[in-house]
Amino acid sequence: MCTPPTPPPPIPTPPPPPVETTNKEVSEESRKAKRDQRNQAKKSFGRQSTILTGPLGKEEEARTAGKTALGE
Repeated sequence: MCTPPTPPPPIPTPPPPPVETTNKEVSEESRKAKRDQRNQAKKSFGRQSTILTGPLGKEEEARTAGKTALGE
């Protein structure tokens, strides 16, 4: 008893090329936002990024209200 031969596996098709956007122009607002974000990241690098107060410490009033029942 012989079994019929199995057909060869299908040849895989190559993936489609990546879709390119037709509008490659970036708005000025997007550029400015990206630039500001990059500048902020540069400024926050190093020891100065961990200092949250000035040399005199915190200058605002302390919160002195006590806790209430169930967070009210």
